[in-house]
Amino acid sequence: MTEEIMASLESLSTEELIKIRKDLDQLIKKKFDKDLGKRQGHRAKVKITGNVEIEREKEFFYKLHKITITEMSVNGLVFSIKGTVIDGDLLQVSFRVPSTGEKKIIDCQAVRVVETKPGTIPEFEVAAMAVSQDEVKKYKDMLRKRGK
Repeated sequence: MTEEIMASLESLSTEELIKIRKDLDQLIKKKFDKDLGKRQGHRAKVKITGNVEIEREKEFFYKLHKITITEMSVNGLVFSIKGTVIDGDLLQVSFRVPSTGEKKIIDCQAVRVVETKPGTIPEFEVAAMAVSQDEVKKYKDMLRKRGK
């Protein structure tokens, strides 16, 4: 099937091929987003760098992971991170608002984690939902009481 499509494309002009490529790129992106289970719409596409602390790691060491926030909504965000995040992890995301420079800190919980680049240092795409301080407090208490 691929050979037939390629044979028919050879007769087209350069302009037509460029238009087809753009259409194919959009189709692939839609399919890829659908396969990832991304929610369609109601999120602002952004590119903001920031840091994240993983609550589970705080018990053993203090480390800030660098992230790139790609989508934001009223109650959540999507970011990429080079480090391991587990579904349900509590995260503290900090970043600066580009327009004002104001520092924002958001407590959130990972609800969807997809490995985008496997390897020794894997890269993950994480969708996180904002949670209240009470949720963070309950999680910390649970960690403290674990093993007693």
